[in-house]
Order: sequence, then structure tokens, then C-alpha cells
Amino acid sequence: MIEGFLVLLSFQLAGEALAHVAHLPIPGPIIGLVLLLGWAQLGGGVAESGKQVALGLLSNLGLMFVPVAAGISFQLRALGNAAWHVGWIVVVTTAFTLVVTAAVFAWLCKITQREPQ
Repeated sequence: MIEGFLVLLSFQLAGEALAHVAHLPIPGPIIGLVLLLGWAQLGGGVAESGKQVALGLLSNLGLMFVPVAAGISFQLRALGNAAWHVGWIVVVTTAFTLVVTAAVFAWLCKITQREPQ
């Protein structure tokens, strides 16, 4: 499992380095994810430990929203009048992310001829 996590972090590091060197407006982790996808498409594959790490991260994905909510609630006074706008933005972008993720999942299931589990 450690080697799978090391592979994921290596691609994230490569993405961060590429974004920094090329001054790209795209976040490094996104570039790393695209590099990982390209590597997998070229036959690099993902080892079983990488699959275990990915499933572990996906099963705990909800925890990634806790820091945002905690940060916003901690800084409500500092946000002042902008607090409602920030809260609204968080709600809308979270909903948008969920809808887009579901659409991409359905599309990928359709093009790979698989049934969702």
C-alpha cells in the first residue's frame, strides 16, 4: 500500500513541478492526475497497492470537506458581510462538483460498457 501511495504522490509532485516550471494556471495535482491517466493509458497500469490506496481515499472523500467547513466557521467574524457569499459559493460549488462527477461517472460507464456498482 505504501508503494501505491508513493506512486500517487510522485505523479502529484511531477504535476506540481510542471505547473511551477511552466507557470501554468492549472493546479499541480490536476496535472499529476492527467499524467497518471496518460501513463495508465500507455500501458503503465496501476498496481494492486495503487488501487487499494485509491479506494481508501475515495471511501473517505467526505472528510476532505471538513477543513473547508471548519475554516469558514472559524473565520465567520473576519468574513463579515462576505460570510453569506462565501457560504453560498461553497454550497454551489460542492453541488456542481457532485453533479459533474456523477455525469462523468455515468459517461465513463457508458463508454466502457459497464454497469455501475
